[in-house]
Amino acid sequence: MAKVKKIVGFFWGLLLGNIFSFILLLRYSPTSKTSCLVSDPIKAARHTLRKNNINLIMVGVMTAPMYFETRAKAVYNTWGRDVPGDIKFYSSQNSHSSDIPLIALRGVDDSYPPQKKSLMMLKHMHDNYLNKFEWFMRADDDVYVRPDRLEELLRSVDSRKTWFIGQTGRGNSEEFGLLSLDSDENFCMGGPGVILSRETLKRVAPFVDDCLRHLYTSHEDVELGRCVRKFAGVSCTWSYQASDCDCKAREVI
Repeated sequence: MAKVKKIVGFFWGLLLGNIFSFILLLRYSPTSKTSCLVSDPIKAARHTLRKNNINLIMVGVMTAPMYFETRAKAVYNTWGRDVPGDIKFYSSQNSHSSDIPLIALRGVDDSYPPQKKSLMMLKHMHDNYLNKFEWFMRADDDVYVRPDRLEELLRSVDSRKTWFIGQTGRGNSEEFGLLSLDSDENFCMGGPGVILSRETLKRVAPFVDDCLRHLYTSHEDVELGRCVRKFAGVSCTWSYQASDCDCKAREVI
């Protein structure tokens, strides 16, 4: 009987020892520490993006030659300097400026509404900068952005998902039923600026030509929203930080 007790005691001791060792291994092993550091999916994704030299945001500002020396230059010399990424100004074919980082879009003029300019700008951003930034912003040259708040907002959102961020619109009362929108559809109003995640831009840009062939209204922001909804499957996400104010220069974020 004493021999049996000794055997049982031996195995119990062996079992408890193995359990204790396993706990210590989990607690102090490098793998466990790494797992704790990357427990937040957004932080883990952003850590990987930083390792791959991917910046936060690329801002594309639509402008025209008549505004190069006024609106565009003011944007570039104020909040444009503090963008947590990069900023480019997009204008018509054959445009030139030595004061702002300008991209002249081939086959695009300065006619209004700027539907083609807007969509071709997004295509250019996709073709040249997709793998360099997490977010992409379409902005007008009369908008004012708070880069610090913009950065704070975007760093709290997972850019790997499809996002279409801005001030939600459905048209005014006079346009009700005339925008070819279903009762549950909306768009991001262009005035305060529109932000697309890299995944959204990746899904939309290859179909820009299709969107330009199927325009239902004269509103650039409505048609951009329609294009995003059709090919990225996402509508405008309301952000209280993106709002249009009753002032000469509009403010976003």
